[in-house]
Amino acid sequence: MRIKTIARIGLLGGTSLLAATTAQAQSTAPAPAAAVEQPATEDDEQVIVVTGSQIQGAQINEVLPVTVLDEQAIENTGASSGDELFRAIPQAGTVAFNEQNATTQNTARGDVGSINLRDLGTGNTLLLINGRRMTLHPGFQTELLVPVVSSDTNEIAPGSIRRIEVLRDGASAIYGADAVAGVINTVLKGNLNGGFVEGDWRASDGTSLYSYRLSGGLGFDFGGGRGNMTVYGGYYYENGMPTSEREYAADENRLPLVEGTDFEGDASFNNRNTFGPFGQFDIQAPSSRTPIGDDDFYLQPDYLPGCRLDFGNGVCARNGTTPTTAVRYNQNYDGTLISEKKRYNAMALLNYELTSSLEAYFEGSFYRSESRRNNEASAILGAVPIGISRNAYWNPFGPVGSPNRLPGTTIASGGADVIMERYRFVDVGSRDVSVDKDVYRLVGGLRGNFGSWDFDTGVLYSEARTDDIARNRVSLTLAQEAINRTGPDAYNPFNGGCLGDPGEGDCTPNPESVMDSMRIDVFRKGGTSLALADFKVSRDDLFSLPGGSLGVAAGVEWRRETFFDDRDPRLDGTITFTDSVTGDFNGSDVVGTSPSPDTSGEREVYSAFAEVFVPLVSPDMNIPLVEEFNVQLAGRIERFTDIDETAMVPRIAASWTTFPGVTLRGAWSEGFRAPNLVQVNDEGTTRVNTRDDFVFCQAQVEKGLLANLGACPGASTVSFRSGTENLVPEDSESINLGIVLEPEFIPGLTLTADYWRVKQTGLVGTFGDDNAIALDLLRRLNGDTNPNVIRADPTAEDIALFAGTSLAPAGSIIQVLDPYLNLDSRVSKGWDFGLFYRVPDFGLGKFRLRFNAARLNSFVQSAGPDSQELLAGIADGDLPPDVTVGGLGELLEVDGRPKWRFSGSVNWESGPVDVGLFTNYVGEVWDTSVTRDVLLDTDDPNGNFFRVKDQMTVNLSIAYSIDNNTPLDGTRLRFAINNLFDKDPPLADEQFGYYSELHSARGRVFHIELRKEF
Repeated sequence: MRIKTIARIGLLGGTSLLAATTAQAQSTAPAPAAAVEQPATEDDEQVIVVTGSQIQGAQINEVLPVTVLDEQAIENTGASSGDELFRAIPQAGTVAFNEQNATTQNTARGDVGSINLRDLGTGNTLLLINGRRMTLHPGFQTELLVPVVSSDTNEIAPGSIRRIEVLRDGASAIYGADAVAGVINTVLKGNLNGGFVEGDWRASDGTSLYSYRLSGGLGFDFGGGRGNMTVYGGYYYENGMPTSEREYAADENRLPLVEGTDFEGDASFNNRNTFGPFGQFDIQAPSSRTPIGDDDFYLQPDYLPGCRLDFGNGVCARNGTTPTTAVRYNQNYDGTLISEKKRYNAMALLNYELTSSLEAYFEGSFYRSESRRNNEASAILGAVPIGISRNAYWNPFGPVGSPNRLPGTTIASGGADVIMERYRFVDVGSRDVSVDKDVYRLVGGLRGNFGSWDFDTGVLYSEARTDDIARNRVSLTLAQEAINRTGPDAYNPFNGGCLGDPGEGDCTPNPESVMDSMRIDVFRKGGTSLALADFKVSRDDLFSLPGGSLGVAAGVEWRRETFFDDRDPRLDGTITFTDSVTGDFNGSDVVGTSPSPDTSGEREVYSAFAEVFVPLVSPDMNIPLVEEFNVQLAGRIERFTDIDETAMVPRIAASWTTFPGVTLRGAWSEGFRAPNLVQVNDEGTTRVNTRDDFVFCQAQVEKGLLANLGACPGASTVSFRSGTENLVPEDSESINLGIVLEPEFIPGLTLTADYWRVKQTGLVGTFGDDNAIALDLLRRLNGDTNPNVIRADPTAEDIALFAGTSLAPAGSIIQVLDPYLNLDSRVSKGWDFGLFYRVPDFGLGKFRLRFNAARLNSFVQSAGPDSQELLAGIADGDLPPDVTVGGLGELLEVDGRPKWRFSGSVNWESGPVDVGLFTNYVGEVWDTSVTRDVLLDTDDPNGNFFRVKDQMTVNLSIAYSIDNNTPLDGTRLRFAINNLFDKDPPLADEQFGYYSELHSARGRVFHIELRKEF
């Protein structure tokens, strides 16, 4: 965010001057936690450090909207991974990085989870461990067509956490880039005295899925109590679950699941794929000379209607380019829903008092995950067909006398080449994907005080590496060589699949020796690193004011971030494919995967910040209706070397206690998110999607060949997306207003309500290849063109099509340029509600109640200049109403972003017994990929889409602890049931039948845990 007003400079200048008076600077300290929503307990030793402030000891809690999960709350969630744990936070939003949503070579695969507070976009939430940044996961995920990055939540093992603190407010002024939506700080368990071992076993009811975990820790003081060493270690194993064990995931034809609903028979729920073992081909001969009466045909079982030519063995050819639903393939056949995985983690925490005012500390951790799964067999891309030579052994239209020329064919005696346009190599087998990840993190520093000043300085270095191997992939070059062999050792793509159900497997496999000649392994190696050095000073009593002591903090930070993405030579352009029959070139030699270049980048970031806490009014001043009034001021400046941009942001927050128990709070801040290293350094990524060429279709509409643009047949279109160092940071403005109630007549009760609003501008995105083509139509209607749509010269056939229409002749699309740009803006609004109640002891044991709710009010995306041009064209009638611009307007509940999410728990303790009840709720959303066949007349713009139901799950647990003088002393047995009522995830039109970004396929999980402390 570039500074625009003198007022902002004044705020930052004032705080920087204050920092200068301290002659010191900042860092992210080991820290945080907090709590208005959850006061400290005896177990917390009354020590609270607040995420959202760097002033150690300042009484700033009431100013900040912070949610805390302590060990009991974490245990209530029943989480076995960081991903499951963070999903239980209602403000966490959709999880873009997950194993069900990452089945292609170009997505972040493996045992990975992400964080997306407020649904403001992955990459807008800052994850900290003990107050310092986590490194990013090496892979990236496409979100709104642009690559986004996130730290991996699975690197955080629930058993090592003392508490999690969620600052639900923009915090760029305190923590810097990526804190637009807020900050989540994980505080690790340290300073143990003694040890523990723990075993944990889980099983999903009605399935073969199970997991177990073994962990332990040991801590001890040394040096006469001046130092402490704490170490942890753990191992986790899960055996995985095939898609066949869940009805909604087993078959992409989900029509049986919507019987009896308004969507019964809706073709959108049959997602079987047109690419299967029954291929689709184009004969390189005139239609009148083919025995099928068409140059295009596809294979099918001969008992289906429409057969034109018998291929033998129960297989025939039917004319056309798109296989009917009866022939389409179930991509989930023999697939994996939940991966087999292993996790290893080890950690050491050390602190030692060098003097009475100086302490050294060290954190070291190592994390490894290994996952393995089956994904659907490789299929060719529509834009990359494979030419089959007329001399190929299995070509049914080869020269007269060739071994497999079909009897009675009318093809010329010299034979004809054939283009294979749709085919899936099912007999080669499912893609066997393994992803191994290693992460280590080292932190060392000093903290203490000199005089009245607290300081903390440290260095951090962390690296993450992933190794993604996909087996049973197919080389385009080797596959074409195998298909075009002239002997019986050739690969036969004309023998179809299984006759009983064409969508399930391949009952006519080629010999293994033939398939081995074209099989390849494809790798993708990725890495990220984070180096950081910081220095911070703070003092909570710089001088006295009538309302109390003024607190101040200031600091500087340097960090260096790197990433690399090393693709297999068959993907990065080293080994390419040139079709030996057609001469067409493709930058990738891997069937089904677009070319992707190796990418790498680095940046250095220099930052400084200052913060002031000003207590203006205290209870001692006896001012009516102003029990207390406190103000927080902060500012930060960051310099990014790679994009040559400087961001400067302020923050102001205040709390006003009208009378004891009633506090109003509010904050205004500006924030920024720098474009990530992938967005800046991507030299060009090619993707192939099915898109409508509105220009050609408009000519067909005007000629009476198409009813309307809505009937425009899609075609494979190549999109070229690229990054640029000209991107600038996204800007944001956040407002948070809230109330905290702690009624004195109900001791132990805290209620909170907070309204928030975030405006983001200059969001990094792509215009979209479909929008670019629509813009090309609009401009051609006005005598111009869109230069980002690159077309071939019009052929004679093209010229004839456009003759007599309102459009000048155009050629077919070669590719669409779709660079990353600072485009649209977004305004999001919502409410948070919290309840924490520690019920006074009235003789029936200890009760604790918690409730945390997030209500999203609106999520409005506004158009950038090019989108505005399109919208104006539609509004003015220059474009037909069939052309729409997606991703704009009110997106609340659209493909995610439910209105309501909440969690709540009740815990009861009596002696050795602890009983917990936890519930989690996710509201309804619209699935826009499914539209009613018979449209309703409704004012709701989403009313004709499929409504994905809400879901509430309940966890129940009971634990018994032994406290006596026997060898069993310190033993705890816990039994729990997650998803007590075995709720399936709500049905959605997704690959596995549900929104994996919102829900889980684990169902009811039985959980037994045994722990021994010593």
